[in-house]
Amino acid sequence: MLNASDRVQGWSDAVLTPQGQRQAISLGRGLAKQGILFNAAYSSDSGRALQTARLLLAHNGQAQLPVRTDWRFREFNFGSYETLANQTLWQDIADQHKMSLAQWLTKVTPKDFADTVAILDQARQQARADTWPAENYAAIQQRLHSGMEQLISHTRQQGGGKVLLVSHGLSINALLDLLLPGQTVATTRLENASITRLRLHNGQYQLLDINDLRYLKAGQLPADTSLPADSIAPPTSKEATQ
Repeated sequence: MLNASDRVQGWSDAVLTPQGQRQAISLGRGLAKQGILFNAAYSSDSGRALQTARLLLAHNGQAQLPVRTDWRFREFNFGSYETLANQTLWQDIADQHKMSLAQWLTKVTPKDFADTVAILDQARQQARADTWPAENYAAIQQRLHSGMEQLISHTRQQGGGKVLLVSHGLSINALLDLLLPGQTVATTRLENASITRLRLHNGQYQLLDINDLRYLKAGQLPADTSLPADSIAPPTSKEATQ
């Protein structure tokens, strides 16, 4: 809902819109049509990510698969800019770099974005220290790395297999930048309910797909379809939190 109202949404959280729910359901249906099942499921602890994971699994035939939530897979933290108009944040970044907004938007990378927000927020926090400070890119990648290491360790203990991880656009890009150094995939604009697929073999990551919408399209739920009654239900007690 914050995205729909063009507001900054990182660690702040809002529920999925009806369209967002349909996308999550459609993705689950599309994965089911391809016979893709998961051995484990992880999600950011943000409600919108967990809601996506639960809807996806419910419509992929795996409603009973527990979702392990982990704060380390959250979106970037934008500090005092959280919930403000996106235009305010973007204009402040452009002004900091002495560029027009149009110029900055052609040059933005996740690293430059995060580091600039952290600098701007530090000055804002001095005048109004009422929220978590914005993270720089190193801090973001550190937590993502820690979360991924634990995910991999746990998966190996369970014998490997396919793992679902539901995170957020900028954080997924930062994770790709971390796992695939030297590649230019971190600037790809990721669509809602897109699939980015990695394979880990002998300690090396291989990018198989990025921003893949074929599963979403394959399971497309008609716009006039009524949403299931449990589409906004809270997490079940079976789901693990860490």
